[in-house]
Amino acid sequence: MATITEAFVLEHSVLCQMFDEIERILAGSPSAQEVKRLASLVEALLSHHGEHENNLAGSVLNHVLVERGALLPLYQDHNEISGHFPRVHRTSDSAKASRLLHKALSATRKHFKLEEQTLFPILEKTLQPDTLLVLGSQWRK
Repeated sequence: MATITEAFVLEHSVLCQMFDEIERILAGSPSAQEVKRLASLVEALLSHHGEHENNLAGSVLNHVLVERGALLPLYQDHNEISGHFPRVHRTSDSAKASRLLHKALSATRKHFKLEEQTLFPILEKTLQPDTLLVLGSQWRK
């Protein structure tokens, strides 16, 4: 049975493996339309992942993060990451679309690392071990 933080770290790992594959595709000079399809896939997966983080852990931690000043950097990261996708979809230049998607993937990796190094330890210190397990079980559902 995994805790919620273990589940999120696992999900980050799977997403990063997918990002690696997308970057291999981007290295092969795909068309702008192909890059846009990849960007849409990443957007959907990140949206789903973000909903889980917010629903299962975010509401519990918001007050703690605000007190520690840790919430603003997380939201700034989210805005930076999500800002790349509309630009990918607006361009017809495949090289530019690839660069923008690569920037989004890179920013997302850095954000995952920040969560794992700062947010998840706070979660583990704030919540009881049983609660972390229950949230992990809810994540699996």
